Amino acid sequence: MGKERLKRILIIVCVAGLTVWGVNAFAKWRETKKVAGESIKLPTEVVAEKVEELGEQVLGKAVEILPGSEKIKEKEKVVENQTTKTEAQTAKTTEILERQTKEIIEILKQLPQEELKQIKRQVFKDFCEEVLKE
Repeated sequence: MGKERLKRILIIVCVAGLTVWGVNAFAKWRETKKVAGESIKLPTEVVAEKVEELGEQVLGKAVEILPGSEKIKEKEKVVENQTTKTEAQTAKTTEILERQTKEIIEILKQLPQEELKQIKRQVFKDFCEEVLKE
């Protein structure tokens, strides 16, 4: 009984020692990076871009699933034909996209609860699959 207790205490002390050593090593590494002037932040911009791309893909799939998606696809084609490189037309495109988003939301609001739940599950499933691919 005494040996078991001693073993447990020894294991706990070893784990604590390793943890303290790991934290010290990490702190020293961060300090050397700061002194060298290197950035130690996570690449948040890259992550944000990936999430935006993933969101666009999921929204595209949601448009395909929704009843009445043909109207939205027709409006998308109109938007694609009208898009040019000028700032004024870019603003118009943004307004059209906002309008399309509102229309999608309105269509979702009008759906029965059961269909809405199924669409949510499908969108979540698609989102998770895309995240796992990345």
